[in-house]
Amino acid sequence: MIHIHSMKEFILLLIMLILFIVPLTANEAKSFQEAYEAQLPNDATIGQIVRGEVGSAEEVTRQALGESYGPAWLEDYVSEVLRKAFTNTYDQQLVSLLPAKHVQIGRAVVRSDLYEVPFCLQTPTYRWGTMVWTRNENDGWVLLAVKVEPLL
Repeated sequence: MIHIHSMKEFILLLIMLILFIVPLTANEAKSFQEAYEAQLPNDATIGQIVRGEVGSAEEVTRQALGESYGPAWLEDYVSEVLRKAFTNTYDQQLVSLLPAKHVQIGRAVVRSDLYEVPFCLQTPTYRWGTMVWTRNENDGWVLLAVKVEPLL
């Protein structure tokens, strides 16, 4: 049993207790966050499913997949310089794919300035793919490429 004889001893004991407890709770908070993310399933094709933080490549992928494809979509997600080539390459796929429902997003794979975000669609048939993003000069996201399997 600890006997406290003065106010100084009490304050020192309190400070030591705080110094001991605060690091423990920080580790618990991190563990809680890891446990929270671990609750999301793993998809055999795209890996760990994530919610995507605000402003992340994962979040913008979810947003882009949920919207109808058209001129406004291209303006929102594709650089003006790339729009014509992007439309020639991906127009048919995106017209038949978007807006997608029941989308799951995987953790982005970062390669230099490129963010490859895997996704899968559960309905009407299971499809998976990747959207490749980079940041523009305003720190916004610009879509560079889309891959969808099996091909539409």
